[in-house]
Amino acid sequence: MATHILWQADVADFDAWHAVFDRDAPARKAAGLKTLHVWQDADVANHAFVLFQVLDLDRAKAFFDSEELAMHLERDGIAHIATKMLKPA
Repeated sequence: MATHILWQADVADFDAWHAVFDRDAPARKAAGLKTLHVWQDADVANHAFVLFQVLDLDRAKAFFDSEELAMHLERDGIAHIATKMLKPA
C-alpha cells in the first residue's frame, strides 16, 4: 500500500494560494507526489490541507526539504507548515 503525506499550513489568501498550487502541479509530479485532495479549513478560511500519495519517497523527501521550496513558501506568505507522513497499518 502507498505512503501518504498530509500537508497543512496557514496561507495569506486561500483562493490565491490554490491557484498557485494548481499551477505548480508539474513540480510536484516530478517530485514523486500525486495530489489526492485539497481542503480549506471550515473554521479558518486561510488554512489549507493537502493529501498527497507518495510515488517516490526519496524524491518527495528531497522536495519537501529543498531550500527552493522553503523560499517559495516564504515568499508566498505560507506559514505554520506541518507535514505528516502516513503509512498504512
